[in-house]
Amino acid sequence: MPSPIFISLLENSRLEQQQISIYITHAILQGIVTNLNQEAVELRTPDGKRCTVALDRIEAITTL
Repeated sequence: MPSPIFISLLENSRLEQQQISIYITHAILQGIVTNLNQEAVELRTPDGKRCTVALDRIEAITTL
């Protein structure tokens, strides 16, 4: 189960269209949250691509 602070940061990015960085093992993903559900988050990257990450794989989040 992801941390409530992670969910709050992800929801904030989605509502305010604020870019964030998501840290997972061996990778850092940057973008704006376009969709958030109980299991995964979908990001729109700066170059317009979409990326889906399982919430239980997220190790850290930073806002930019």
